[in-house]
Amino acid sequence: MFQDISEISTKQFIDAGQLWGVLQDAERRGAKYTGSMYWRKTGAAKTEYLIKELNGIEKSLGCRSPDTEHIITEFKRNKAESTERLKALREAMKKQQRVNFALRIGRTPNTVIAVLNALANAGIADHFLVIGTNSLYAYETQAGVYLSGDITATKDFDLLWDSRKHLSLVSKDPDFNTKGLIGILKKVDKTFSVLDDESYRAANSEGYMIDLIKRRPASFFDDHEKQQLRKVEDDFWACKIVNMDWLLSAPKFKQLVVGVNGHMAEMTTTDPRAFVLFKTYLSQKDDRDAIKKPRDLEQAKAVLSLIEERLPHLSFDQIQVFPERVKKLLSSLR
Repeated sequence: MFQDISEISTKQFIDAGQLWGVLQDAERRGAKYTGSMYWRKTGAAKTEYLIKELNGIEKSLGCRSPDTEHIITEFKRNKAESTERLKALREAMKKQQRVNFALRIGRTPNTVIAVLNALANAGIADHFLVIGTNSLYAYETQAGVYLSGDITATKDFDLLWDSRKHLSLVSKDPDFNTKGLIGILKKVDKTFSVLDDESYRAANSEGYMIDLIKRRPASFFDDHEKQQLRKVEDDFWACKIVNMDWLLSAPKFKQLVVGVNGHMAEMTTTDPRAFVLFKTYLSQKDDRDAIKKPRDLEQAKAVLSLIEERLPHLSFDQIQVFPERVKKLLSSLR
């Protein structure tokens, strides 16, 4: 069901992953020095005030004094150092990406990588969970193998929105704040647009689809959760699906994955044990599409094999969110 990644590929993944982590840390540190600082004279006395400008918004940090002079001096010094460090790290990362591509390390679709990075850059990645077939790329990477056959083949990308979080979804990306999720996707590929008859789904010019899914609360009458991330006319309306609480409440699984083009991104998906249980459950549902049920079962068996042979520390006893009737289905895979 799977084959080992070569030793040279494993070493390259480790090296590239370490650099990726350093770059992410530098990006976070550098975010403190975005915008600019300058002096502005105001009033009849022409008193100078230190102004911090960010995204067109100005804020006074006080009148000129030894303290504010120290603030602007440190800001400019740190900004210059951060800019230089980020430039060097980004160039080094480009080299690692080229090596990733040359060694064919990555199998994750480039669109998935680009969307994950776009969500992270917008500061909203924590509100989403990758579910479905694309999760397999995270599991195989963690196990150091490639899953065999076409088990990972898919032309869609399912994003589960954690709508339990009642905090206002405001992004540092103006495209999200004004256009919603489709604004983020259009930065990845301008041909993405939400379908008229399936407003939970967007497709690009190549037919690649992205679905936005949310949970359906147990009681239909208690369902007061919004279906849009932002109140934007042309944006997604999430599709409500039952039993998504199982996936949302299961442990999260974070893994750095590599795209076909060598680029990298962190994927947050559901725990592989939850994947096995949920896919097995789907394969047994009477109302499940008959064409999809064999593939559900095949994927469940593949990930179960992966867990038992390469990730034995993951015990199914630790997964408490699934009902016993679903857990009992696990015996049918063995």
